[in-house]
Amino acid sequence: MQTGPADESGSAALLDAGLKVAALPLEPELRPRVLMHLETALAMAALVTDFPLPDEAEPAPVYRP
Repeated sequence: MQTGPADESGSAALLDAGLKVAALPLEPELRPRVLMHLETALAMAALVTDFPLPDEAEPAPVYRP
């Protein structure tokens, strides 16, 4: 995953859009912390989505105890 100013502005835009859609307030002093956690979550998601799977990979069956 690429990191840097471009990603930070993308994360900020994503945060702003999410806050607007959910009609949630965000105190200005908390914004840097929220952005940090959002960028961490995006980096973790990239690890999962970027993991190569073979074409014959199948989802796990549903567990029923």
